[in-house]
Amino acid sequence: MYDKLRLAKWRIVTRAPLSAGALLLFLLPASASAASATVCTGTLAPGTYHSIVVPAGQTCDLGVGPVDVLSGVQIDPGATFSLGFELGPDTGTISGGIAADDAAQVQVHNALINGGVSVQGGSGAFGCTQPFAPVCFTDFEDNTINGGATINGYNGFFLGFIRNHVNGAVTISDNVVPDQIDIGTNQVHGSLTCAGNNPLENTGSSPGPTPDTVTGRNTCHEVP
Repeated sequence: MYDKLRLAKWRIVTRAPLSAGALLLFLLPASASAASATVCTGTLAPGTYHSIVVPAGQTCDLGVGPVDVLSGVQIDPGATFSLGFELGPDTGTISGGIAADDAAQVQVHNALINGGVSVQGGSGAFGCTQPFAPVCFTDFEDNTINGGATINGYNGFFLGFIRNHVNGAVTISDNVVPDQIDIGTNQVHGSLTCAGNNPLENTGSSPGPTPDTVTGRNTCHEVP
C-alpha cells in the first residue's frame, strides 16, 4: 500500500481536493470525557492513557507504541491519528473504540481495538504533512477489532481496510477517493457491506490481500 502512495505523489497535482464528508454518527462512551482525556497535538510516548482526543487540524503520532488506551480515541475534523505501520510490531490496545469525525487521516496497524471503529466523513484528499505529504489517507491493517467497523463518507486520497480480524459487522459505504479503496484478507465474524463507493472497492496490492472471509453476507467487490 505504501509503495502505491509513493508512486501516486507524482500525479496528485492534476487532482482537485474533494468535499467534506458526513457528520459523526458514533459517540464515545461518557467515560471518555474531556477532563480525563489526553489532548494529543504531536507525539505520545508508549504508556497507558485514559482516553485520547486529537483536536481539529492537529496530528497525533503514537509511533509503534505500545499503548494502552482505556476509554477510547476521538479524532476531530481535519486531524490525523497514526499508530504503527504496515507489517510492523504489535502496537497495543485501544478500549472504548475509535471515533473519527471528518478526520483527515486515521492510520492504525497491528492493534487490538475493543469497542469498534467509526470513521464518518473526511476533510479532503490533500493538505496532510505526513507520512506522504500532501496526500491524506486512511488505513486499518492487521488489527483485531471487537465491536465492528463503519467507514462512511471518507474523501481522502486512499482508503484501506486490510488483514483485519473483526468480531462484528463491517460497513464501508459512500466513500469517494481519487485513488483506490482496498478491502482484502479480512476475517469478519458478521456481515461485510459495501455500497456507494467510488471507485469500486477491490482487494488491493498490499502484501497478502485475497478475498475476505465472512461468516455473514458479503456485498463487497472481491477482485484485485
